[in-house]
Amino acid sequence: MEESGDPGSYGEQPTHDPPAGSSSQGRGLSFTGEFRHTIDAKGRLIVPSRLRDQLENDQVVLTPWPEGCIAMWSGEGWRDLESSLLEQRRSDPNQRKVVRTLAANAHQDSVDKQGRISVPGHLREFAGIERDCIVIGALDHGEIWSPDRWQQLKAEAAGSLDELTKELNF
Repeated sequence: MEESGDPGSYGEQPTHDPPAGSSSQGRGLSFTGEFRHTIDAKGRLIVPSRLRDQLENDQVVLTPWPEGCIAMWSGEGWRDLESSLLEQRRSDPNQRKVVRTLAANAHQDSVDKQGRISVPGHLREFAGIERDCIVIGALDHGEIWSPDRWQQLKAEAAGSLDELTKELNF
């Protein structure tokens, strides 16, 4: 993985090239790629341009997400998630907890002229992020990870990818 450069830079550092023809123009959302970034002293993160291109009207919603990362949703993606959450059984206490956790901790923001969003302290703390982070695409949303957690997850998935894909239908 490439390093993020000098201590004062927050620029986009792709860790691999995108697949040929990976543009999402004319199709639905497609958040892809892996990028090393930093969060500045004011809690701002430059959104990778490939992910930023997927944001409707430069709007983003950040939420805590399973496995200890921060999910980054476009306006369309957030509306889809809200619809899905509203369809959950309200009689199930665990489903109510998920809805409450995501809704109460959601942070809506706009990308500024420098391509940055603010990442609130409570979400950085949840994800174990201090300064360095990894921003990845997860097709319908982006994810912001602490480098240590991301490396651990990648290592676990690499060893079991064949087994995990047996359960998928593609």
